[in-house]
Amino acid sequence: MEYLADTVAIVRHLRSHPALGSEAGTILREADDGVHHVFISSITLLEVLYLAEAGRIDVPLQELVSLVSSSSNYEIVPVDTDVVLAATYVDDVPDLHDRIIVASAIHMGVPILTADRVIAASRHVETIW
Repeated sequence: MEYLADTVAIVRHLRSHPALGSEAGTILREADDGVHHVFISSITLLEVLYLAEAGRIDVPLQELVSLVSSSSNYEIVPVDTDVVLAATYVDDVPDLHDRIIVASAIHMGVPILTADRVIAASRHVETIW
């Protein structure tokens, strides 16, 4: 199956963090084993860069890029015109980064691996944690 992982999900996966949701964790481990395909929005790359530089996470951007580069089961998806247009319909997620992640999932027709309560409450996407 195909999924989109939000920033928290992918960072927690990279650190084997115990707060990673059990279902999301299973999906990401199975993606590592070649079972699933996980998309990562390019906005997540920017969030990882920002959070790492601010000292809020210990995952350097290059580590995430290396994960994606070394596996055909992970793929960076751009924030392109189609995603921005899809974001115009996401009226129940006010944070711009989260709105773009939701719009990316809508555009691709995939569920989001996320613990974010606002995204989970959105009527626009399915979420898994």
